[in-house]
Amino acid sequence: MASENGNDGDRLGALNDRIRAARESGPQGRDKKRAEKRERSRADGVAWRISAELVAAFMVCGFVGYWLDEWLGTRPWIMVAGLLLGGVVGMRNVYVVANRMSKAAEEKTDDEPERDR
Repeated sequence: MASENGNDGDRLGALNDRIRAARESGPQGRDKKRAEKRERSRADGVAWRISAELVAAFMVCGFVGYWLDEWLGTRPWIMVAGLLLGGVVGMRNVYVVANRMSKAAEEKTDDEPERDR
């Protein structure tokens, strides 16, 4: 009777497609989408943190250099040195954040096989 109405393989394929679509729209699919969205948000947050630390280091060191230049009357040499120092400090902060992220990622991958056991 099934062969009279069409190919069983086509019907089975259509049923599998419908089951897959239902699973993706169900709780498992929503959890997967939420996890992906959470991961993107975390990555965006890290990018903003890194850029803010870099800019803040430039601004703080540049301001301190400008203030010292005004106070000592050595304009613009200490400010230039402050901006260079700010660049070095900012890059160091980026390096520290990147190392922390790398260690956290390694610990996360090391912990995952233990959870499966």
